[in-house]
Amino acid sequence: MKANRTTLTIVVVLLLLVVGWWLFRRDGVAQSIDLVAQLESAKKQPSADLFAVTEATLKGEAKRAIAIAPTTGTRLTYSVTLPDDGWLWVWVGLKPEAWEKPGDGVKFHVGVSDGRAYEQLFTQHVDPFNNQSDRRWTPVKIDLSAYAGEQVSLIFNTNSSEPGKGDNHDNDHALWGAPEIVVR
Repeated sequence: MKANRTTLTIVVVLLLLVVGWWLFRRDGVAQSIDLVAQLESAKKQPSADLFAVTEATLKGEAKRAIAIAPTTGTRLTYSVTLPDDGWLWVWVGLKPEAWEKPGDGVKFHVGVSDGRAYEQLFTQHVDPFNNQSDRRWTPVKIDLSAYAGEQVSLIFNTNSSEPGKGDNHDNDHALWGAPEIVVR
């Protein structure tokens, strides 16, 4: 009877270890798609020379980022196959040189297109000249699991102004900080 109980205990412990390893294995080898590293393969509109990789520090926090030269609006499109449990992690902000110079900020948008329809996933207006709380990185985490396994276009847009407020792109030094697709 004692031998059966010991054997059963060993089997249960081994089973728990296997299940625990299976559930948490992604933490050790988390999949991620670094979108800064893939900037070269992304479609850039209206012109590729508006986009550059830079190291940007906002309020003491440094990130590798995609910097966008001031212009009316931009679009950056990545063609990706999204993993199961995929999330987009990105930080948005404006370079510190825009904080003390007149402007009306930048409107950031992220959306996804599966070839049939476009879905807006995120919109944020960042205006550090008029709103001091925008003088930092703003974190964005977007659940992409609805598109798991699909080849999609992940689209990053910026607009120079809020809708209906003209087209002022003065000091619109937009940054997409450390964009990546991660598995949670």
